[in-house]
Amino acid sequence: MEKGITCACFLWRIYEELRQQKEFFGHHCFKFLSIYIWISCGYRPLKTGIKREVDENLRPGVEALVDSCSDQDRQYLHTVFGEGPCRNYLAALKQESDLNFKYGRKV
Repeated sequence: MEKGITCACFLWRIYEELRQQKEFFGHHCFKFLSIYIWISCGYRPLKTGIKREVDENLRPGVEALVDSCSDQDRQYLHTVFGEGPCRNYLAALKQESDLNFKYGRKV
């Protein structure tokens, strides 16, 4: 478990750096976000998601990815995911990101 948390912290920093370098990497952020969503929804060989402790450490980076994605990128992901858990998870991430921005980082 500890290695998973360490890895999540490294990924969080990478995702945050992608947001800082948005002008260069912004058009790729939706790819990282889609992989995170697929894994979180259990679409991997073991059919399990990400453990809660790992996800808690990764979440700030995921919010950075959501912020880095353009509206067109998020719409594309909605289309690709179709109906189901991945699309719902993306919508929840966007809503959570909006709330955190409105009441957290912006103030």
